[in-house]
Amino acid sequence: MKKFKKLLALGLSISMIVSAMAGCSTTNQQATGGADSGKASTGANSDSLEGAHVFMFKSTGNTFGDLMFEGFEEYMKSNNQKAVYKSPAETTVAAQVQLLDELITQKVASITISTNGDAGYDEVFKKAKDAGIVITSIDSAASPDYRTTHVNQADPNDIGAYLVQAAVLITLGIDYPEDGDMKAAVTTALSSYSGDEIVLGVLSASIDTPVQNSWIAAMEVELKDSVYAGKVSPTIDKKYGNDDLTESTTQAQAFVAENKVDCIISPTTVGIAAAGQTLKSSNSKIKLTGLGLPSEMQSFMPSAASDDAFASVCPYMMLWDVIHLGAVSAASTLATIDGSFDGAVGSSFQMDAFREYPATTYEAYDNGDGGTAVLAGTPYVFYKGNMADWVKKL
Repeated sequence: MKKFKKLLALGLSISMIVSAMAGCSTTNQQATGGADSGKASTGANSDSLEGAHVFMFKSTGNTFGDLMFEGFEEYMKSNNQKAVYKSPAETTVAAQVQLLDELITQKVASITISTNGDAGYDEVFKKAKDAGIVITSIDSAASPDYRTTHVNQADPNDIGAYLVQAAVLITLGIDYPEDGDMKAAVTTALSSYSGDEIVLGVLSASIDTPVQNSWIAAMEVELKDSVYAGKVSPTIDKKYGNDDLTESTTQAQAFVAENKVDCIISPTTVGIAAAGQTLKSSNSKIKLTGLGLPSEMQSFMPSAASDDAFASVCPYMMLWDVIHLGAVSAASTLATIDGSFDGAVGSSFQMDAFREYPATTYEAYDNGDGGTAVLAGTPYVFYKGNMADWVKKL
């Protein structure tokens, strides 16, 4: 398995300026009904979904899902395929199941889905599989009994470890290290630390969302490392905002009111934006890191290399090339349909050149849940040294 240790090594797309980003923050999307128009790609017949390739995110109104669909759609269109964005209004399993049932009836060719939970999908996924519909999961895994493979952003262990390391460094007032080695910086800083035990909080999506739970589990593993012993609490204070802006804001306000944590880690773009606004408006001393989009976090982060990063509530955070992630899922689905990829460990597919990415071979590996996954990249850190470059691109 080829694990990419630097997202930049894959050639981060510098052409990722997203025309749809203008004015499309999560709040604006929710106010206008979100991203799900229920229509196929431009120029396609939206009255019939037969033979279409459907991308389904957790719910409408989430820029993370919108950007993944952009890559999915662009890659499908480049291969003369119809791509459709269908997501429910509510971030629930039941809402997705109802929509999945409708798509099966309409005889779609494939469904690429980011699930809202671990359970509750078996019946509808079996129905889809029996109908010959290819299922690929992305971001949040579907059952290995029904998916061909899962498209992972990055190794969950890397994501969890990086988030803990960033939170500890931020709590200690240490800038993101230019060499990128946060673990070394943490080890050095904690070796001479004699202050109160650092306490970390997590503002996640729903309590049973597979992807965030895998990252939180990896955070807890990282905190067992002896470097943190007696200096950083191994217990994480967890709250859940259901990937809803209002609920996430309420949970962030609870962190502020309780005032028990030193830094909030929010591994969801909705949660981190809500926490950023809450911490900024309350003038809280609690700091923030997590997974976010530069365009949505610019008000809560430093914007220039000369800035004092700690004058902002979120000195640095991370993510990956979300558009490319969607494109990889599209390539996986098409390779499954043409018979060149079956999702078994060691099987692979080649993705044709996409934007500035060269043709790349992705190999399936054991995902540890009884199924397989492929990796699209690794976490990439946004900080004062590069925010000016990224705020208009992602």
